[in-house]
Amino acid sequence: MKRGMTGVAKITGALALAGGMVLMAALPAVAAAPNEGYAASATGLIGASPIGLATYPTGTSPVTLAHANISGLLTTGVVTDTAGPTTASSTVADVSARLTRVTTLSATAVASSCSFNTTTGTVSGTASITDGAVRVLGLPGITLAANPAPNTTVSVPGIATITLNKQTTASDGTLTVSAIYVSLLHRTQTLTLATSVCNKAKLLPVPILPGKSLPLTLGGLTVLLIGGVGYRMTRRNRLAAAA
Repeated sequence: MKRGMTGVAKITGALALAGGMVLMAALPAVAAAPNEGYAASATGLIGASPIGLATYPTGTSPVTLAHANISGLLTTGVVTDTAGPTTASSTVADVSARLTRVTTLSATAVASSCSFNTTTGTVSGTASITDGAVRVLGLPGITLAANPAPNTTVSVPGIATITLNKQTTASDGTLTVSAIYVSLLHRTQTLTLATSVCNKAKLLPVPILPGKSLPLTLGGLTVLLIGGVGYRMTRRNRLAAAA
């Protein structure tokens, strides 16, 4: 009898392990931070939450707006933001930012993007600026690089520090890329343009039994367990009778 119960335990253990594997495959992966793309945001005396926010897996993507204006600080043309399973992007047209009464930042377009490489497990990002410049009193001023290296700093003496292709990585590996980040000197005012956010994506697993609901899958495992135990007991009885 002890030998028979040992056999039953082996069957039960094996099926429990298989059931656990099916259950793990049927459930979603551990939640990660959402991928995002948004056109502009600001903090300080003039504040603005992310404008044109596209998110994945929840939310909307793509998001297209006629503008991402922030009263007293920014006017733009059309913006387009996207977010997907492994990518995000933001494009902002016709940028004009008022940094002071006599200082402006302008560009025909600014854009950023990021992506998660499922092969290497790395996240990378890039940014571009078309016809970007900072001008004081409308005079020719500082030209902004078209394809700046990550965290390129531009100083506007006495006015602002501008970071082009600003990239920061969180402790969980999430990468945030902003085409332009402005921090005004002697003030708490900031302005962020064309931001993309990508996490180290954990793609949803494919269920072992495609198209089957979890209750049905667990029900099938129960049938397998009962059948396996029954087969073991029947085989033991046959062997005892033959002896």
